[in-house]
Amino acid sequence: MNRDAKRFAAWVKTHRAFLTRAAWALTGDKAAAQDLVQDTFVLAWRHRAALRDEGAVQAWLYRILRREAVRHWEKRPPWDEWREELAETAACAAESEDLRIDLLRALQALSEPHREILVLFYLSDMSYEELANSLDIAPGTVMSRLNRARAALKALLGED
Repeated sequence: MNRDAKRFAAWVKTHRAFLTRAAWALTGDKAAAQDLVQDTFVLAWRHRAALRDEGAVQAWLYRILRREAVRHWEKRPPWDEWREELAETAACAAESEDLRIDLLRALQALSEPHREILVLFYLSDMSYEELANSLDIAPGTVMSRLNRARAALKALLGED
């Protein structure tokens, strides 16, 4: 196995779980999320020479994933199938499941920038600078957007 292939295999092993969670949060569909992650890794492999900073692999992969998610959204509006599943699940769910569903519904009701920043912050170990790099925004904007997103989520959940 050559050097590039070893590096790529390490990327997949290290970042697959994070990208899968992020893709699911962005698409609301498990199968679409898996396809999105696979497409992300294919594109990353093709364009691996474009990575300038080996320490920013996760941010770089997320940028690819995000662009591919936009392409996915253009084909089909996000969350539609997931909303149906949530409605069916809510009818027969236990109390703990109801809380989870409430949270997921509240997340889907947020604006895309707020949902995205919350998902990335809580599902990754990215620093504010890495988040800023992934989202092409300033670190200060990350902090303020995260604060506003938390407030919006609390308001949707009816918490003080």
